[in-house]
Amino acid sequence: MGHTIISIILIIIEALLLLGTFEALCAEKKFVITNKIKTILFVMLFVFATYLSRLHMLLVYHTLFLVIFYIILLAWITRIRIFDSTIIVSLFFTIILTTETFIEIIEMFMFNINLNQIILIPKYFWIMLIISKILQILIVVLIYKFNSYLTKLRLFEKEGAVFANLIIESGVVTLFVFCMNYSIFNVKNVQTYNIIIFIIYFVFLLAKFINLKEKQTLVNINAKYKVQENHIKNMEEIISIIRQEKHDFANHINVIQGLCLLNKPDTVEKIKDYVSKISDTVHSSFKYLNTGNDYIDGLLSIKNNYAVKNNIDFEVMVDEPFNLIKIRQDELISIISNLVDNAFEALQSKANSDYREIAVSTFREHEYFCIEVADNGNVISENMKEKIFDKGFSTKASKNSEHGFGLYIIKQLVEKNNGSICVESSPEITKFLVKFKIEG
Repeated sequence: MGHTIISIILIIIEALLLLGTFEALCAEKKFVITNKIKTILFVMLFVFATYLSRLHMLLVYHTLFLVIFYIILLAWITRIRIFDSTIIVSLFFTIILTTETFIEIIEMFMFNINLNQIILIPKYFWIMLIISKILQILIVVLIYKFNSYLTKLRLFEKEGAVFANLIIESGVVTLFVFCMNYSIFNVKNVQTYNIIIFIIYFVFLLAKFINLKEKQTLVNINAKYKVQENHIKNMEEIISIIRQEKHDFANHINVIQGLCLLNKPDTVEKIKDYVSKISDTVHSSFKYLNTGNDYIDGLLSIKNNYAVKNNIDFEVMVDEPFNLIKIRQDELISIISNLVDNAFEALQSKANSDYREIAVSTFREHEYFCIEVADNGNVISENMKEKIFDKGFSTKASKNSEHGFGLYIIKQLVEKNNGSICVESSPEITKFLVKFKIEG
């Protein structure tokens, strides 16, 4: 009876460790607290399936069954994709089986026993189980505490496919080694066999993590390529704007030249009148901005051109350079671009006759680098402020699949880089403020 209670307690710990792994990887640190009923249901089903399978199934098949069951259960309870659940469960099983394997190796050397004895002799089995659980709790707590480093890998997005596949591969190999080790109990010199299998497994893990550095380099190169690609698109648009304006200026010069060729008595007056009329409209809508960051210059210059065409006053005030913060260029561009686009959308409901303005500024506030995007669009209510960063939420009356993701993306990128974002809104002005801690 006592062993049964201890087993159930250890299984409950495993269930909470899986939820802790989910919270860390998915940046859902309050899931257990805010979803108590779902958490209780998850733990109950986890314990029920785990305990019964241990009683009625061989260890090898029991583990394979549980892997599939946990993936489906986690996806159902947390409403995430099966693929995302597979990543989380793979990492969870890698932690569980690796720690147990590590403790088993130590026991084999300390007590001069083999794996069979660890499994079959209760004393050795419970030593392995309890110590490994303590180690597992410590690992998950560390992952939970430093989850910002894992969220930077973007495991559940296309950009993080390399790292996601690495975790799944590690989980598969871990499971394979586990099944191989526990399915063979009649090998001569079992201890030597166990050690060889463990060595192969740890060599695989070491090779994978060495390869991870190379893949990280490829990801960084890909990110830089995307930045350059966006920059080239901005430059192409700038060139297109200049060509258009050159064409407009040429048309006006042709009109003036035609008036000169007519050589009528009132030619001077007509030229003067024509120039007077077009002087207020003939101006360069393109303004090259100098923020100290070429990529941001190109982006904001294009946004300024759009603002001019739509009768919006667009101001840029860069009091502090962007190089004060360490953030990937593509992510910085995405944050600023989405903030500015959100400001443009906020001004859509205002009539062209109304004065409309957008201001982009950077400044320093103690040890924080601040990016502020302000507009004089409609006020955001207190109730809406709480939902505005939620995935899929949109203030537009006609919501479609393209709306409700800009501010959500911004928040994810900002928090991924250990920053914060807040909004202040009044009838006069709405401000979105992003803060990053200045390093060094």
